[in-house]
Amino acid sequence: MRAPRLALFASAAALLTAAGAHAQTPYEASGQTAPTAAPAPGAADFTDDELRKYDVAITRVRAVSDTLNGAQPTPEQQAEMAAAVQESGLEVVRFNAISNAAAESPVINARINAMKAPKPAPGSVAAGVSDAELRQFVEAMTKIRAVTANVQNGQATPEQSAQLTAAVEGSGVAVDRFNAVATAVSQDAGLRARAELIGARQQEAGAQ
Repeated sequence: MRAPRLALFASAAALLTAAGAHAQTPYEASGQTAPTAAPAPGAADFTDDELRKYDVAITRVRAVSDTLNGAQPTPEQQAEMAAAVQESGLEVVRFNAISNAAAESPVINARINAMKAPKPAPGSVAAGVSDAELRQFVEAMTKIRAVTANVQNGQATPEQSAQLTAAVEGSGVAVDRFNAVATAVSQDAGLRARAELIGARQQEAGAQ
């Protein structure tokens, strides 16, 4: 069997690096603080609807906080941020819970990005990639990234080429199909967001 193309793998590996979570600063309205006794909720504790509302609110809150340059918000700015949260349909305590979870878990932002990403065009390669197939691809890419990180000047050694081939063959996805999925991931934002979500979940599961 021919060796997989390193250039394509390296490109896909870079694209599959989960987007770093934006630093989230929990917002607290005057006189309102998040409870400290309850255990912090995890990524799975929030519904898609809550995350959509959070995304709307955090965009507006960040627009205000970005103008502060480290200074304390004025009463008007505090009111503007409070309105952003309230108008999203989230309680401030729930907003803060999601914000705190997003700072700890890349899955939160990956879920939001996956929900916002455009759907692949019907009939395209990206549209035909199943969740199971994409999981196999992402697992293989994790192994491939570990190999390509040690490749010098873009030239794999025979041993590294063998490791790359083994990563693909062990994934359960045929080499030609693997390359087709890699190309689709690099070109389709929706499929890439799905892959990043799978990668974030695998990373979080491995850390537990």
